[in-house]
Amino acid sequence: MTRRALAAAAVALSLLAPRVCRGQEAADEMGVGIYAGVPFGVTLKHLVDERNAVAAAFGLQGSNLDFHCDALTHFRDLPSQPAKGKVAPYLGLGLKIKAEHDTLYGIRFLGGASYAFLSKSLEFFAELAPVLRVSPGLGSCLDGGAGVRYYFRPLGSGR
Repeated sequence: MTRRALAAAAVALSLLAPRVCRGQEAADEMGVGIYAGVPFGVTLKHLVDERNAVAAAFGLQGSNLDFHCDALTHFRDLPSQPAKGKVAPYLGLGLKIKAEHDTLYGIRFLGGASYAFLSKSLEFFAELAPVLRVSPGLGSCLDGGAGVRYYFRPLGSGR
């Protein structure tokens, strides 16, 4: 990864550090899993509170390293929920860095939904994210993917 990409990742994480640190205060609010899409790799999610989270994915897009980090707001107050889980649509805003010949920097606008099996500590999710490329040059692309995260303690504990 180039120095510019590492510097941009450091800036993104430092901007989100207060939210990530707050989410780490409760051990049951961290999920780790697999992200299949753009990129194909690993995903982390820290639940800040009942509505807000910070999620990231790091992996490969083709032969290039790809990273994104997003602030998410969940809409968990749906009138009807399944008996064994919880559906939560969400919207988010984030940053994208892709290490290619000229490192790509972009802003992600995403929407998605998750389904959490509260008793099994699993969350399945799918999302789409239009990306506004800001460097090199203006442009756009589309990210998206689906995946699963395992939470180290059940999502419903302590709430």
